[in-house]
Amino acid sequence: MTGWMRWLVAVSCLAGSSAWAQAPQRVVTVNLCLDQAALRLAAPGQLVGLSYLSHDPRLSVLSDRARAIPPVRAKVESILELRPDLVIFDRDAHANLKRLVRRAGVPILEVPWASSLEDAEGSIARIGAALGREAEGRAIIADMQEQRRRLGRPGPPTALAAVLQANRATAGKGSLMDELLHLSGYRNLAAELGVPAYGRLPLEAVLAGRPDVLVLDGNANAKPARATEFVDHNALLALAGSTRLVSIPLKYTVCAGPENVEALKLLRGAQR
Repeated sequence: MTGWMRWLVAVSCLAGSSAWAQAPQRVVTVNLCLDQAALRLAAPGQLVGLSYLSHDPRLSVLSDRARAIPPVRAKVESILELRPDLVIFDRDAHANLKRLVRRAGVPILEVPWASSLEDAEGSIARIGAALGREAEGRAIIADMQEQRRRLGRPGPPTALAAVLQANRATAGKGSLMDELLHLSGYRNLAAELGVPAYGRLPLEAVLAGRPDVLVLDGNANAKPARATEFVDHNALLALAGSTRLVSIPLKYTVCAGPENVEALKLLRGAQR
């Protein structure tokens, strides 16, 4: 049994106690990935504030739903004016803001950053329990696990993939995309070159590696900028004859969660 599953069992044992008798009615989240989880879990009307990034369709898979809820900035005034009875934070961010919210007498929930599918399941379990929506959380987790079984490619990875993001960034060893690539049957060029989870991959390394698949955000250069000009680089276009270009919108991989299923489908669809 994983750590988060043991935690969920312990929480379930407490569910009937007075401490859990009343679910929060005015919940605020100030982190894009926590927004996505809360939007999937919360009862109608339970969320009263989400991070402003949740309204951005390039980053948020639930932006249409999020726009019905007021956006908040990571400032105490923005949060407290919504009169929350629970604020959900990333565990490792906003230390001063958490202190001020606590000082105002508002309960907070700190959730660790999810950098893997298992981490995401743990976050969903924690948030579901805090919202009094344990059953909804279990259903989402079960569906994620079923989709992973269905879309995962058995056996060791064979084909080679490279990932390029804005400013020549890439997803290296231990990243969420690294996990999605392996599940889909790909080796990760950046990981094999020793690039950490968040690093850079020069175009020269991509050309030398001759990957079978090059993963890009096809929307990255919709508004051309220096950070994304590589998308139309002649060197990458020259790979088109031997390398399959796969467009995976950033919103499917920026957070670990159910939206990663769409990335898995696109990766599996690129296999010959």
